[in-house]
Amino acid sequence: GIKKGLEEVIEKHSETLGRNADYISVSRIDRLPEYLTVTYNRFFWKASESIDAKIVKSVKFPLDLDVSEFCTPELVEKMRPARLHLREIEDKKAHERKLAKKGQNAEPEAEKKDMDVDVKPEGSSAPFELSPEFKADDGCNPTGMYELIGVVTHIGRTANSGHYMAWVRKEKGVGGPDPAGRGIPETQHWWYKFDDDDVSMVTDDEILKLCGGGDWHTAYVTLYRAKKLE
Repeated sequence: GIKKGLEEVIEKHSETLGRNADYISVSRIDRLPEYLTVTYNRFFWKASESIDAKIVKSVKFPLDLDVSEFCTPELVEKMRPARLHLREIEDKKAHERKLAKKGQNAEPEAEKKDMDVDVKPEGSSAPFELSPEFKADDGCNPTGMYELIGVVTHIGRTANSGHYMAWVRKEKGVGGPDPAGRGIPETQHWWYKFDDDDVSMVTDDEILKLCGGGDWHTAYVTLYRAKKLE
């Protein structure tokens, strides 16, 4: 979907062919925002019934989004050190979760030493430091990696009927306790489901079901936030 939105077919006259021909115009992103919204074309004008009909086709969306493939080669190269640093942070967290799952209270000395050192990007002997260009660009994303934090959905068959709802990810350790007795893996999150004044909580699994394909709630807008380098 995103890639298709960055490509356009243009018909113009070709001096070589001596006639009109189709050209493909390709755009690439040279700066990424801290917050990224993705909208879904869920309605179309159905002339036979004179209504804005609903497109119910399933369109899956990820909890983690990497948009580097849509960026210019120059931006991809500038993001490389920060991307490596982020990957090392996530690998370290995964290793810590693995140890916790095994119930190990003490780490072997070699593993502890590896986890205590500063994470360094490949080819560098100094601790990671974000480039001055990215530091000066407030509100940018220096890695191209995002995490889903919000969804707006619609349920119904037309744009003029149905019901809109908001789903907002709960930050771990923020906003009060999680639902009692409903433990979830450390890698997953709870979400607030805002149905007018009725607020309840669901898990990542329920959010992934908002992709459409039937009469259930269908994602209309997804909101992503840049992953933190910490």
